[in-house]
Amino acid sequence: MSDHQFVVSAAEKIRARAMETLFERLENLCEGALAIDRGGRIVYVNEKYLPALGLRDASEAIGRPVEEIIPNSLMRRVAETGEPILLDIMELGQQRLVVTHMPIEDENKNIIGAIGFVLYDHLESLKPLLARVSQLESDLRVAKRQLTQARTARFTFVSR
Repeated sequence: MSDHQFVVSAAEKIRARAMETLFERLENLCEGALAIDRGGRIVYVNEKYLPALGLRDASEAIGRPVEEIIPNSLMRRVAETGEPILLDIMELGQQRLVVTHMPIEDENKNIIGAIGFVLYDHLESLKPLLARVSQLESDLRVAKRQLTQARTARFTFVSR
């Protein structure tokens, strides 16, 4: 084996192990993980996520469309477009969760599904960020209302 082949082989092993390690760490650190196939059907849900989803066992979710379990999920869109959603606030029942959604690719770079992680389910420390998001949403509503009012007719024709 040449030095170049050795370096390439070592690099591939390290890369493969890095990917496994990253997934293991994310799964341990996050509050929940769920994966879907390209068709939007759930193929994996970790044990930590089950109570938040109102499930007793992962088998209750496997094979079902993700929207049946998480009505507001954007995971199907990620699986269809291949575009990740790196950080989002998702509402699940009365909870607001910080989530990330990433596409899953096969060895040929074809999108075969998506995986989502609940990064945080206690938003207390995120209050400044959430307050800013709330303010921006409020500003957007006001701007839309002003635009709507500006578009209404200001003059009328009166026939005599």
